Amino acid sequence: MLIFLCVAAFFAGIFNTMAAGGSFLMLPLLIMAGLPATVANGTNRISLLAQNSMSVYGFHRKRIFDLETSVRLMIPALLGSVGGALMSVKIPDTVFQKIISVLMLVFVVVSVYRERRTAAGKPALKPGPVITFILFFCVGVYGGFIQAGVGLFLIGSIRFATGLDLVKTNSVKVFIIASYTVVAILVFALNGKIDWKIAAAVAVAQGAGGYAGTRIAIKGGEKLVKKLIFAALILMAVKLFLG
Repeated sequence: MLIFLCVAAFFAGIFNTMAAGGSFLMLPLLIMAGLPATVANGTNRISLLAQNSMSVYGFHRKRIFDLETSVRLMIPALLGSVGGALMSVKIPDTVFQKIISVLMLVFVVVSVYRERRTAAGKPALKPGPVITFILFFCVGVYGGFIQAGVGLFLIGSIRFATGLDLVKTNSVKVFIIASYTVVAILVFALNGKIDWKIAAAVAVAQGAGGYAGTRIAIKGGEKLVKKLIFAALILMAVKLFLG
């Protein structure tokens, strides 16, 4: 099971870096491996930190990274993640499991809608600093709470706030997630919601996937990964919701 989790984590790292939603693959698998839902949520954060840190390194090596923009948008997201993580550790496992399944289905629908909107080529309107702060604070709350699918909302928020292309947007996204994940890990660790043995093994695999994802994202190929994982997301969401 641990080997299977590591293989899945590698591909989740690639998908997370290129787009979003890898945690919708890893959370159900961690739960199926026997972890309580809230512990799976905390354990998943270790591999996310490894993956996003390696992704930041990969984008930096290719000189596709805007540090000033990344830090500016990271601050409100980091503040919001504290409240989100605190809420997550207080919710019963059975309730949290239902939340995951519903959000997985929502993620699939929103993914399709986002692709259609992007294809329409509509120009982005840049919000002011106050709206930007509130927007990224709310995304941070969601990220601290469950993380799964937050990359999708970050991609939309970053493009809305900056107008960056998709590759540069992903470079900002992984920096923001890596930054607030450190805070979320502290909250989960202090509440005993991390299985360190599984976390360590899966983190290595997902970190490798994150670095590989930067290379694929720069060269292209995002659509293929989305198609491969799309059906799996729906099947796992239904299975998780029905128990």
